Amino acid sequence: MTHPFLLRKEERYMKRLLNKMSGKISEKIYPKWSKAKIAVLIIIGVLSYVQPVYAADAVTAKINNIYTLVVGIIGALGAIILAWGVFEFATAYQHHDSSQQTMALKKVVAGILCCSASALIALLK
Repeated sequence: MTHPFLLRKEERYMKRLLNKMSGKISEKIYPKWSKAKIAVLIIIGVLSYVQPVYAADAVTAKINNIYTLVVGIIGALGAIILAWGVFEFATAYQHHDSSQQTMALKKVVAGILCCSASALIALLK
């Protein structure tokens, strides 16, 4: 009768030979690889899960509030610049100062552009 250690050694040798001949991964390594692959796939699946967002209306409402505020600020600044330019033009017209009239007309045009820009932005929405 052969020694049990020798039998195990011979069995291991025969398994290695069979695995080399068939080109398969050894039985000891294969379960580790498959568990690792399964673990990676589970982690990827859990991390790539897309959660539906039901709070989108709250976010868009806040963005719309900011949008409305910015449009209002642009329109108010345009009206202020327009009024300032008109008053400066009237003062320059009284004093017959052409350079001041030119500067005042630039302010009037800038005010009109700001007012019309806020109206156009509101229309584009």
